[in-house]
Amino acid sequence: MSGFLNPKVDVVDHPNGHTLVVGDVATISALDGRGAPAAAAQIASLLVDLGHICSLMGFVGDDEAGLELRQQLQQRGVSLDILAVTQWPTYTVAAETAVSASEARGETPEQQRTLPFNGMSEYQAHLQNRLERAVRNAAMLIVADQGFGSIGDPRAAVFAAKQSRLPCLVLCAPHQTKHYGSVTRVVEVAPILTAAEGAALGRWVAAAHAQFTGLATE
Repeated sequence: MSGFLNPKVDVVDHPNGHTLVVGDVATISALDGRGAPAAAAQIASLLVDLGHICSLMGFVGDDEAGLELRQQLQQRGVSLDILAVTQWPTYTVAAETAVSASEARGETPEQQRTLPFNGMSEYQAHLQNRLERAVRNAAMLIVADQGFGSIGDPRAAVFAAKQSRLPCLVLCAPHQTKHYGSVTRVVEVAPILTAAEGAALGRWVAAAHAQFTGLATE
């Protein structure tokens, strides 16, 4: 067992019918020293702002940026299942650049290399186990995959949703689309969604939720 991972994490019971967002969690660097949600964290924030019951699963660093991000999300009403990883900084993206040239080519981000995210690590296995539990009372699954390494086996994440008959939306970097061939919908996005992308996300979730409700009452 790696010294990075503390396996003694309490089980989180998310609200029934929640929209489960899982994947790469990040914060946006800010000149005033106060960050803002990015990647999966931004997706969850947007959905809560639109009135949806939303939960978020992923990793942050056990640092000030990670603590601030979790506090922001809790204040917004996001149900959190976030693992704070020691000896690793919370992933940060710059507001003025959505993705670096190296990341666009599918290369591993330098910051990520401080974690043993090569193959299906214990971190990713931990996340997958909690995902399989969380989908049991979810209405849909959204996977946020920017290639930062949170999702160890994309097919396993999608399979968990299919087993529960959940619609699954993947919002990912262009170089990650190859991992998601059999989901309800795959959309290429940067770590920071535009206003138009956020509005489209809200429409998709509303439609998918209505479909799920119809299936549940059949």
